[in-house]
Amino acid sequence: MSRTAQRLIQFDLQPGERLGGKYVVEEFMGGGVEGEVYKVVEKRTRIHRAAKIFYPRGNEHDRAARSYARKLDRLRTCPLIIQYHHAESLEIQGTPVTCLFSDFVDGILLSDFVAAHPGGRLQPFEALHVIYPIVCGIEQIHAAHEYHGDLHEQNIMIRPTGIFFDIKIVDFFDHGRSTGAHRRDDIVDITRMLHEMVGGSRFYARQPAAIKSVCLGLRRDRVYAHFPNATRLRKHLEQLDWLGMF
Repeated sequence: MSRTAQRLIQFDLQPGERLGGKYVVEEFMGGGVEGEVYKVVEKRTRIHRAAKIFYPRGNEHDRAARSYARKLDRLRTCPLIIQYHHAESLEIQGTPVTCLFSDFVDGILLSDFVAAHPGGRLQPFEALHVIYPIVCGIEQIHAAHEYHGDLHEQNIMIRPTGIFFDIKIVDFFDHGRSTGAHRRDDIVDITRMLHEMVGGSRFYARQPAAIKSVCLGLRRDRVYAHFPNATRLRKHLEQLDWLGMF
């Protein structure tokens, strides 16, 4: 588990721990500011699920959990979204919590996928192919007048399939009613993820023009100007000149 993931963990559930009497924890999947996501197995059926446990301090009167479940339901046709099943009230380490159960999707955290590569970074061509399905999924989310709100390498699962990448989001964050600013922030987060995947600031100066045309020096004002929406970013990626790129 990466050090970034460890900083996000509050409950720190271990494999074999019981969850609500019905589930057994198998492994940590990811985390964000709202809670933690674990791979669990249902004791009766042996079916695997993803369980998001909300931090009580950010889920007063169950508002965050209800909003999250409704968002998953509204976005159920988006391939980037894991399908929601049900919610339960549980007690973990003496603390009452709300847990949402969804489909389990096989794969690894994007941060771990990148870390496993030589030098802990992806080559530009591969990084752009990882980012593309994320952009397409976020475009669909925005078209539904929703946003993600917390895009980072610790809440994205990836599974290479042939020459493609199957990408799923394992966590959202609710900043309130969807606004244009929220959607623009999602785009900024995507450019930051690409920047980190290819090595961050240490390697940015030597990146090809294709990478720099998306990251734009991580300048928020330039990202807003060049990519006012996810559709513009998707079209930019689709129109990159590969022959003149490297």
